[in-house]
Amino acid sequence: MRNFKLFFLFLLSTSAFAYEYPYTLRSPRGLLMGDAYTAVNDDEFTLFYNPASLARHNSDLTLYPINATVTGTNIFSDSDRFKNFPSDPVAASDVLMNFPVHASGGVAPGFKLFNFGINFIANESYDALLRNNSHPMLDLDIRSDRGFVMGVGMPVGTSRLGKKSKSGSQTSLGLSTKYIERTGIKDTLALAGPTVITGLGQSEMSDLLKSLGRVKGIGWGFDAGLEHVVRQGPTQYVFALSALDITGTEYKVPKNVDNLKVADTKSQVNLGMAGGQDLGLFHYVISADIRGLNEQIDFGKRLRFGAQVGIPGLTFLAGTNSGYYSYGAQVDLAFMKLTGGFYDVELGSKYKQTKSKRFIIYLSLFDFSFDA
Repeated sequence: MRNFKLFFLFLLSTSAFAYEYPYTLRSPRGLLMGDAYTAVNDDEFTLFYNPASLARHNSDLTLYPINATVTGTNIFSDSDRFKNFPSDPVAASDVLMNFPVHASGGVAPGFKLFNFGINFIANESYDALLRNNSHPMLDLDIRSDRGFVMGVGMPVGTSRLGKKSKSGSQTSLGLSTKYIERTGIKDTLALAGPTVITGLGQSEMSDLLKSLGRVKGIGWGFDAGLEHVVRQGPTQYVFALSALDITGTEYKVPKNVDNLKVADTKSQVNLGMAGGQDLGLFHYVISADIRGLNEQIDFGKRLRFGAQVGIPGLTFLAGTNSGYYSYGAQVDLAFMKLTGGFYDVELGSKYKQTKSKRFIIYLSLFDFSFDA
């Protein structure tokens, strides 16, 4: 049992060392396009990128009642590492040293009504990184999020794009707010330290996590966005700017005498551009993002590029995120949308420092749009 709980600690995963931005949720299609999605942003995850894109919603009502996302570490990319995985804790730590492990799953049902949108959030995310061979340290970022995000996107100026507009332009502003109850841990622990040793002595997994410092924080966040769309027949160009978690979103822990914390979310300003054509039997989109305009990070970490090409019912997706590749596909049927593929993200503070290799599977059922 002790070995199982130690292995479980390894499978809990982002870290104080790992600087991946703690997004609440991401679009599966966006992740497979290198997350260059600020100016694409036309699916059920609009409110997690740029609320101004709600002004592009071209139906009176669109429902997304059932959807689920699962992501995890792509162990097949390094399968030799896990052959004959040892039961001894010391040997297991040697195998997992400097290997980022990630697992998450969640749902985000919601709807768009004209230019208004809302998503309800239930998401679990586990990230861990064991590092430092001479004195093993375990970086943990465990997040269990429950809440909602809602927003509105409104055209400004005199130019408008209607549902059937074949040409023209539109500039839009968007605002959104989110309420999240986040239960989790964000800390770096000595693997042989008293906190971990005490945790391994607990008989229940909930007691183990509590002894490691799991607490519940409550936070309100605010996002804003600007978007300009130009349409010329089947061709469309989008330029977008978004400010996520304006001034930062802090998760306050009531009666926090031990100064325990979950992962707060820093503000992030993003610039996106996208262009493409829908020719009926063939469509494509090319996109680019520059992330963290308000952050001091390596320029290479800022860059995202993505592309999608497809025919009705089938779309192929590819991109680069901070120099790492992503690829996958999306199948759209009358009642079902299935998305799957592989993507990598940067965890370190520098360009191409610590790569986390991941897979994603997404299923959405019974989406539909309605016009009065």
